[in-house]
Amino acid sequence: MKIINDNSSGDYHIHSSTISDGMNSIDEIVIQAGKLGYKEIAITDHNQEYLNTYHFYANTHYSIIASGRWKNIHNDVHVIFGVEADLLNENGDICDNIQNFSPEFLILSAHKQMYSGNPGLIKNGYLNAINRYGSKIKLLGHLCSQQFSDYLNTKDIIEIVCAANKAGISLELNCANLVNSKTCEKNLEAMLSSCKSLYVNSDAHTLYEFINLRNKGFKYLKSNNYI
Repeated sequence: MKIINDNSSGDYHIHSSTISDGMNSIDEIVIQAGKLGYKEIAITDHNQEYLNTYHFYANTHYSIIASGRWKNIHNDVHVIFGVEADLLNENGDICDNIQNFSPEFLILSAHKQMYSGNPGLIKNGYLNAINRYGSKIKLLGHLCSQQFSDYLNTKDIIEIVCAANKAGISLELNCANLVNSKTCEKNLEAMLSSCKSLYVNSDAHTLYEFINLRNKGFKYLKSNNYI
């Protein structure tokens, strides 16, 4: 298993108050990334359907970001703007846009409130989405969340991971879920044992999480002999 982002290279799952449900602005996050010594980060705010469902409103037009009008004036951290897309049903339909802009760095996640299909067929949803959008998906976010652990067993996880491996899609150790006991441990073990490449991401919604959670993820991997 190859870890894509070691301790210094960056965090690729972060939410901001500028666009979605984080507590800190893009500039505050970037300043903190410099203090952490990161070379690169990805701001991956929620997709438009998620924002509409939860009544979150962006504090700016996304076109300002998409057009390059925002620049990092604080440090040398390379900032990627991405999106946390949602798996919507067993057909593999997804929502991957913010205000009709579809960022290139795409995390595909599933949230119970956003998934409108048959939860018993969510494995099919992942497989269909990988087949349909594999070239666009950078990584699968929090695949081992407890939200769907009643519908995904270890065999299902391995099947999804094998499809992701074949498509060149990485998996994610979601440190927020791990630390907050929102991870199905059996499914996580199956994922880590079968994936070829892994992002260790905070899924931070606060600066505290941004600063601390990835360290706890690496500690988990070391203590369980994955690295």
